[in-house]
Amino acid sequence: MTFKQLSEAVLRKDLCTVCGACQLACPAGVVGFSGLEPVLTEPSWTESDCGGCRDCLDVCPGADPGTPAAETRLFGRSRAPRERWTGIFSEVLAGHALDPVVFEASASGGSLTALLQTALAVLGADVVLTMGRDPEQPWRAAPALVREPRLLAETAQSTYQLAPYLGALRDVMLNEPDAGVAVVGVACHIQALRKLQAMDTAAGRWARDHVVLAVEPACSSSTRPEGTRAVIEERALVPVDSVVRLRYREGGYPGEIAIATRDGGDHRVAFWKAVRDFAKNKTYRCLACGDWLSGLADVSVSDGDPNIFAASVDGARELKHGRVFVRTETGAAAVAAARDHGFFTGSPTDLSGLNLGLERKRNRRASYERSGRPVPHGPIPGHREELEIVPDERWIAAPVEDRPADRPADRATDSPTDSPTDRTTDRATDRMTEPPTGRAPDPVVEPSVEATVGRLVEQVVGGLDAVDRGGDR
Repeated sequence: MTFKQLSEAVLRKDLCTVCGACQLACPAGVVGFSGLEPVLTEPSWTESDCGGCRDCLDVCPGADPGTPAAETRLFGRSRAPRERWTGIFSEVLAGHALDPVVFEASASGGSLTALLQTALAVLGADVVLTMGRDPEQPWRAAPALVREPRLLAETAQSTYQLAPYLGALRDVMLNEPDAGVAVVGVACHIQALRKLQAMDTAAGRWARDHVVLAVEPACSSSTRPEGTRAVIEERALVPVDSVVRLRYREGGYPGEIAIATRDGGDHRVAFWKAVRDFAKNKTYRCLACGDWLSGLADVSVSDGDPNIFAASVDGARELKHGRVFVRTETGAAAVAAARDHGFFTGSPTDLSGLNLGLERKRNRRASYERSGRPVPHGPIPGHREELEIVPDERWIAAPVEDRPADRPADRATDSPTDSPTDRTTDRATDRMTEPPTGRAPDPVVEPSVEATVGRLVEQVVGGLDAVDRGGDR
């Protein structure tokens, strides 16, 4: 009866992350997806056929990401309150890819892609699971299995769109059972992977033995496909069926939405405008999420620039770079190999400074914790965000010149009172880059938000010292 239990505990409460782990873990192979919704794919299969199997429920991170147990397995302890939003790590580097093709193609310097290249070239991975595009509808996100390091440049950018993901590993598990796998995924993907690796099942044993590296980009939230469609049709004024290629952070940093069409057209939309469209197309689960980083990957990566929204409005004042969180021994070995083989360079840095994606995440989480609705477990049992909530529309306020005369401020609301069927999230899958060289751009927000920033940063990083602005060039 497990799929029925999954439906009652997760799906009906709008807590599905669309991670696809249930599809990967199901022993009978009868769980699939209809759009973003998990379903039973065999017409003759009923919920009673599941018998006593709990695998889809046990692997699901939707209601319970299982972070404390996973941290205890990985690190011998769970995180302390000062590590609430960063997790446990051994060091943080400011870095970027050395491959000029990867660096140019990346959203924030390509550190994450450099590690994936290293996994294929050095660490025994035969395939990388990353987010690509649907070959039939190139504007839609879809998981991609990449086997050559040079092909990773095409997936080097952030993808601000939900799609069933981990289920793509099922074919590898069944048809290439000895293949080594590297996985890149946001918090819910990595949480599901760690839950799977703890399970005494065929899929769990395979995941323990054959996943050689797990890396994650930071995630503010991710959008339904409708968010991307709105950018294409309403901002670029392009029919979606004419799109042949879509990139979310193309061109000069911090990048813009680039839409290539069948007639040879190259259509561009400012990134900050797209962020506001994404904010109107989020799922309840993404909005209520309690994790910017899972803290469970071998290596995590966030944008080095603290405010890419402001950089998109006013122009970048930071060079492309990323912050690389080294967590496990496997992660440390991967970073060392990436350096030794010329894929990556980086130097120690710290975590001071506002990160817009993280602050939006913390404020949303606080709102949903106070809403009375079910929320997914956070990484510290019983912990609640205690802060003066800044509404999300204030963090991503439109420039004055962009506001209609009859509206003093646009509302891209993320209120917990909104219907979950009307939401999706914009993923700050912030990829890293070169070290910072100058002052971060001022957030395009109202003064009360700026006044709040110092207190928020202090709470996030526990009073760490000022950021090293030297780094590698």
